[in-house]
Amino acid sequence: MKSRARRGLRFAATASGSAIVAFIVAVFLGAAGPLAFGLHSYVLRTGSMRPTMNPGDVEVVQSISPLAARIGEIVAFRDPQLQGALVSHRVRAVERVGNRVDVITQGDANTGREHWSVPAGGTIGRVVYRIPKLGYAVVWLGSAPGRAVFIILPALLLMASLLRRLWRERSGGQLVTWHERHT
Repeated sequence: MKSRARRGLRFAATASGSAIVAFIVAVFLGAAGPLAFGLHSYVLRTGSMRPTMNPGDVEVVQSISPLAARIGEIVAFRDPQLQGALVSHRVRAVERVGNRVDVITQGDANTGREHWSVPAGGTIGRVVYRIPKLGYAVVWLGSAPGRAVFIILPALLLMASLLRRLWRERSGGQLVTWHERHT
């Protein structure tokens, strides 16, 4: 009975550890993976694009020329009226005026529009796709508790595993070091 309980606990520990690793890998690939293809990812923090995109979604953005933006597309830009904060809204109008491009955008859930300009040779972002709710995990992993789970917990588990191997019990209950076992 004891061995069955130990196997059950070992299975539960392995399954839990595998689930945590899979979760962290999924978050990493979803948020950082696009960098390998020249894309950038950002976490949406507001509901201005509801219902198309929601707070907590990760948006993956491709750099484009402002002249490549088309009406109806969602673009990411630095809003000068919000101290350069990154904003993602739908394009309503694009017009080249001399050496700059004037753009009008609007969030799907907003009533007002933004009027902004960017140099014709500059870049803005085109939202290529989104990953729903993944941003919550990205933000949490960037917090102090998230970093603790991401860095400290695996280190503690590794240390516990190594100590367990070092101090395995013999059938008589005597603790034996790795060195004693192998000499």
